[in-house]
Amino acid sequence: MAQDEKIIATDGASSNSMQIGEVEMGKDVPINASGHVQELERNFSLVNMCATAISIGNCWAITGATIRLAIYNGGPPGFIYQFITAGLLYLFITASLAELASAIPTAGGVYHWASVTPGRKLGRICGFFAGWWNSLAYTFGACSLAAVSSEGLVELYALRHPDVTPQRWHVFVCYIIITWLCCALMLFGNRLLPMVSNGLGALVIGGWFITLIVVGVMSNEGGRRHASDEFVWREWQNNTGYSSGGLVFVLGMLNGSFAIGTPDCSTHLSEEIPKPERNIPKAMFVQMGLGFVTTVIYLIILFYGIQDFDTVLGSTQTFFLAEMYHQATGSTAGAIGLSLVVILPVIGSVMGSLLTASRVFWSLARDKATPFPDTFGHVSERWKNPFASILFMGVFTTVMGCIYLGSTTAFEAFVGSFVVLTTLSYLAALLPFLLSGRRSVPAGSFFMKGMVGFAVNFIACAFMTVWLVFYCFPYVYPVTAENMNYSCLISGGLTIVIGAVWFLRQGEYESPPVVLKQE
Repeated sequence: MAQDEKIIATDGASSNSMQIGEVEMGKDVPINASGHVQELERNFSLVNMCATAISIGNCWAITGATIRLAIYNGGPPGFIYQFITAGLLYLFITASLAELASAIPTAGGVYHWASVTPGRKLGRICGFFAGWWNSLAYTFGACSLAAVSSEGLVELYALRHPDVTPQRWHVFVCYIIITWLCCALMLFGNRLLPMVSNGLGALVIGGWFITLIVVGVMSNEGGRRHASDEFVWREWQNNTGYSSGGLVFVLGMLNGSFAIGTPDCSTHLSEEIPKPERNIPKAMFVQMGLGFVTTVIYLIILFYGIQDFDTVLGSTQTFFLAEMYHQATGSTAGAIGLSLVVILPVIGSVMGSLLTASRVFWSLARDKATPFPDTFGHVSERWKNPFASILFMGVFTTVMGCIYLGSTTAFEAFVGSFVVLTTLSYLAALLPFLLSGRRSVPAGSFFMKGMVGFAVNFIACAFMTVWLVFYCFPYVYPVTAENMNYSCLISGGLTIVIGAVWFLRQGEYESPPVVLKQE
């Protein structure tokens, strides 16, 4: 190894004159920023990575598909302003995470950063929990999106076949098919993923454009009229049961956070793209910026297309979007076609979420933070991917589907903890970084200097700390067992389980090192 290259375990006080880089040991043994041998192929280009980030984030389609979660919190104007607020605040989180992604570009992402920013002693346990929180969050995100897309497909089928009454097992069958189709592609088509990502990215953008044209034009034809400006921008409608408008607004931001709250997804593919210290932050900003703009425009057009809001709220369907599209187009065929334009990219997001979760889990396993680390931390020589980790995510998602089959309330309790778990993992990395005076990691290619960096990090951490509490509030009032928000219970229970794993694995657990390269 050259004299200016070394692998060290930092104590959280690295100089800003250092930067992360990939170093060479001998001729054929590259060591990446994770401190491990580079095993995965770097087969993603910047364009591929941006397409992947867009298809995983898929903000406008996910917002539409899950619109029933927040439509009660203020109606159209509430939804629009809540999303704008959440989106702007998540831009601060994105910028903060992008600094760490540029400094330490590894597949572990927040897991690795949280192992470094608090210092090595505290970082060892902090990173352990952050990694597990993050991996579980993306797994639950995949489960939620698989369920939403399955419910949508079943209800669309029922629209064309009125004699069919949708059953929970119908949704379960679709859920299993979607899950394992996604897993099969990840398991056996690793080299196809960049091309598939390009296609999904094009589908996300193309579907958005088609939806805007069709809804915008058809909702003002055939006796239909665009909704009033008052309805879209000013007519606040509180259907939650809470008396405080401010609380309703804050709680309504949860759906926006769920849709746009994946700024770190591309960071977990850092070991599969050249020059990740430069390219990953670019992909993060493309994902968040494009997701924010497209979703705001989409919501405005969608709400102008509503003809009867009371019918939307009174719909017995879980996929509210079909009713909105039916009103906008005036036809069942139009509703089905536009709904499919949403559902197909959401299925792509299922694959992206599973891909992200598997990379985090694999990163944990190669540092011996999981049971059977030699199995889950192994990269298949034939398929060039962490085969066992992907397979585990497929099995885990299937088990969650069985919970859905038994109780939708129990299922939603688990998947509803997505935002809480991701927020905890982000805080575990960012808060120590801020408290260290932003000196606990070296500056990467993207670094906010001076007070700008402090301000951005502070706003991000303050937002997550405060809203973490609100995200655990019940969705509506009065509270029943069916409409209760179990995020706090599930997140707390899972944290206890992670703690048990920590005590079992701490003797063998190897906290990730940091590879530094002198300038």
